[in-house]
Amino acid sequence: TGNYAYQLEKDGAVVAAEDFDPSTGIVYEGLNIQIKGQITKGDSITLEPRETFSIFDTFKEAAEQAENPVSDASATAKLHQVTEEFHAAFIHLTKARTDVGARLSTLDIQEQQHEDFKLSLAKAKSNFEDLDYSKAIIEFNENSRALQASQQAFGKTKDLTLFNYI
Repeated sequence: TGNYAYQLEKDGAVVAAEDFDPSTGIVYEGLNIQIKGQITKGDSITLEPRETFSIFDTFKEAAEQAENPVSDASATAKLHQVTEEFHAAFIHLTKARTDVGARLSTLDIQEQQHEDFKLSLAKAKSNFEDLDYSKAIIEFNENSRALQASQQAFGKTKDLTLFNYI
């Protein structure tokens, strides 16, 4: 094996060009790429973010990889990719489950508040419907007469003093 150099390109422009050291790998902007396996002249590695993937396709790929021996760097890379996809899917499913749980909790709270409001309305309606109007009118009139009598008594006694009796 000889010495190899590498160059990194981003959007068609060269951003780095250095000698390759297998002990450190390729380091660029916090990204560390370790290369395992045989490197040959002209090898190319392309890194692109993967926007979406199907968990079912990942299961299918995992089943296919399980049937084949891991004999070269390409098979190891595919196996690593499947593992990373499972990890990403687990994180996504956990987040979705958390979001759904929070929404369900909010719905439970809203349902409880709705039940409390319905109970309050039912009590108010019951008090209104159970009211004996004739009894309420009689009681109101009695209270009004008692108020008038007490006001009249106060009016007569407020001006009285001990000097009025002498």
